[in-house]
Amino acid sequence: MRLPTVTALAASLCVLAGCAPSPAELAAQAAAQRAGDQNRCMGFGFQPGTDGFAHCMMTVATERDAQAAADRRAEAARQADAQRDRDARKAAADAASQDAWDRKTGQGIYATSSRPPQPPPTPSPASAPSTTPSSNPVDAVRDSIQKDLDKMQNAGTLSQ
Repeated sequence: MRLPTVTALAASLCVLAGCAPSPAELAAQAAAQRAGDQNRCMGFGFQPGTDGFAHCMMTVATERDAQAAADRRAEAARQADAQRDRDARKAAADAASQDAWDRKTGQGIYATSSRPPQPPPTPSPASAPSTTPSSNPVDAVRDSIQKDLDKMQNAGTLSQ
């Protein structure tokens, strides 16, 4: 059981490792970026080895970092907008589903408060409460329990 899990994990790591740039690729990208920055600064008229050239290189790097940060923020905003859109569509679908259910079952805004009152069920003679009239349902239950206790005591099954 443990071997398949380890194998699957190792395979996943190999796949993920293939997606990331290698150290050599990262170094090549950094060298190309630096060469582009140097060409840009030399295009502005700065000579390598001067303070102006160093300042230009720092400014270009700062601008690139700021642009990368702005790109990340813009992507995060796009993803947040897309998530809000998905959430709104889901909420609308849920509301439509709830409305359809309420309509089908007569609940929610479709419930009618003017339904005719249902008459209370008539008790059968076997389950009729004791002969003592009571105006309260709790009293009727209490009377029924007392009647059952009396029967049990008279039959000798209940000891006090």
